[in-house]
Amino acid sequence: MNLRFPYIIKCSLVIYIILFLIGSVNTQLWAQSKKNQLEKEKEENLKKISETNRILEETRTKKSATVGQLTAINHQINARNSLINAIASEIEEMDKAIAENESIMLSMETDVNTLKKEYANMIYVAYKSNNMYDHLTFLFSSKTFNQLYNRLQYFKQYSDSRKNQVQLINKVTNYLSEQKNKISLQRAEKNQLLESKTNETKALDELKNQQNKLVAELSNKEKELKTELEENKKSVKKLEKLITDLIASERERAMKEIASVSRSKKTKKGSLKENITNVDKVEATPEVVEMSNSFAGNQNRMLWPVQHGSISHHFGKQPHPVLKGVFVENLGVDIQTLKNEQVRNVFEGKVITVASVPGMNNVVMVQHGEYFTVYAKLKTVNVITGQDVKPRDIIGEVYTDKNDVSELQFQIWRNNEKQDPEIWLKKR
Repeated sequence: MNLRFPYIIKCSLVIYIILFLIGSVNTQLWAQSKKNQLEKEKEENLKKISETNRILEETRTKKSATVGQLTAINHQINARNSLINAIASEIEEMDKAIAENESIMLSMETDVNTLKKEYANMIYVAYKSNNMYDHLTFLFSSKTFNQLYNRLQYFKQYSDSRKNQVQLINKVTNYLSEQKNKISLQRAEKNQLLESKTNETKALDELKNQQNKLVAELSNKEKELKTELEENKKSVKKLEKLITDLIASERERAMKEIASVSRSKKTKKGSLKENITNVDKVEATPEVVEMSNSFAGNQNRMLWPVQHGSISHHFGKQPHPVLKGVFVENLGVDIQTLKNEQVRNVFEGKVITVASVPGMNNVVMVQHGEYFTVYAKLKTVNVITGQDVKPRDIIGEVYTDKNDVSELQFQIWRNNEKQDPEIWLKKR
């Protein structure tokens, strides 16, 4: 009989297609994960923009330009820049995804054509050999039973291969159709992102115009700004003296406590003096040591003293936002927030003072072992001296100044060493 060996689909091609499909799925899962991350970042930036916009609107109630208003605009500009960068990254990832899916689609089209050609060859072979007499002759011409069995298996394999080929063609064709729909949706989403980026860029340009206008107005108020700066310096010095005096008082109390314990234990001659002179830290009891270590372990993880807002003036020596060549010394950080914002305690401790400092309004200082946190520029106070406080306990309410700027001064000290609060607070 004139029967060719049936054209069986090559295993290598089947394996290649299966691996290709699995690989493309994994690639798309990774791309989806990246997309979710970028969308989350975008949502956070939108939330920040909404918050800074509320703060900005509150500072605009005064017709005259103020440094607080300029700070609010700067925060709004930073937030919109971050949002635009996030959208740009999302567009870039979208371009990669579209290119990847187009590559997959091209490969799938090639695979479908190959599979169809193979199937056509199989049909052609089947047509040429589709003669029952030839089939029977081929079978009964077997010389052994094993040969007959192998020839029967041959026809079964041939039939199964044709069915498998059809199924594979349908599977690849369906996947190809899905890819086309996916690319269409991705292009529509990309167009929306491009439109969103254009709108945000326009809003950013408008904010920059407002920023330039404010800087120009404030530059004409140099004398007034310098007067405010001098008054602020006096307030800062008074606050610093209050803090250092309190810390010195706490250290003196701790030294007396150690001296009392030493006497009760009847220490050897000279040991009392050694104990007192070596007291550089407020570590009078094991409880204080434990709290100090616990506080120290919270760098970059500490609760913010206010729920809303961002840092308007950083720690240490910083350039004035308007006056050229002028620097401002900050004992902590200023956090510009909303009117009537509640101020909360950041860590377990004990209130060691509630005071009033001109220019800083009400001040609360909390001790956490050898560490201290300071909350200044409060309108109202909800705690009293000697009170034990836990994280999130409400200390008071932030003060809003004559320019409608609501700003908290927050400080962290380790004994008499000023700390940068930004390295303690968790990232926003």
